[in-house]
Amino acid sequence: MRIRLLLTGFGPFPGAAANPTQAALRLLARDHARAFARRGVELRTAALPVVYEGAQARVAALVADFAPHAILHLGLAARRPRLTLETRARNRLSLLHPDAQGRRAATRLLEPGGPAARPARAPLAPILAGLRHAGFACALSNDAGDYLCNQTFHASLAGEVPAVAFLHLPRPSRADRPKRRRRTARRAVLLAGQARSAAITALVLSRYICGLDSVKSR
Repeated sequence: MRIRLLLTGFGPFPGAAANPTQAALRLLARDHARAFARRGVELRTAALPVVYEGAQARVAALVADFAPHAILHLGLAARRPRLTLETRARNRLSLLHPDAQGRRAATRLLEPGGPAARPARAPLAPILAGLRHAGFACALSNDAGDYLCNQTFHASLAGEVPAVAFLHLPRPSRADRPKRRRRTARRAVLLAGQARSAAITALVLSRYICGLDSVKSR
């Protein structure tokens, strides 16, 4: 069977003028799409604006257009030192953080009357094992935040796509402050590594959904 896999990242937002998830999407499509195609996986990528209004509708539109069997969201967790795989999306937003348009969330609850959290639909342990085997430092996280990452993850989990995962990427390190040329080269290596980590996650996810009865019946 042929698997349709949707991968999303985000655009810039206050505090992140360049969001590395966009670069990771481009590199993944450039460097890994053929390998996925050989495995019967069709990839589609989308960079989402960091805007509260219409976030759920944007997810719904992508799902309606592509009918994915699985979704992998990529987000930036600038203060985390390693990759983090989210275990759930909480039914909440912060009213304090402005989005890329300078606006704040209009409501705290994402789903009034809904559950406090929705669990990820993904093989979390195998994904972690695959990332660690490839040399990546990674961990599980039960807090996807209270910003657009959590809002988007929650929107996908509230839908009917059989498999949904969220991988947070750390900000590419700039701690050593090398000269400009060396800094640019180092950043390119780090971004390529992040794209590879996303590809590994997507590959494990595609293997998982191949075994789901809900996917086989579609």
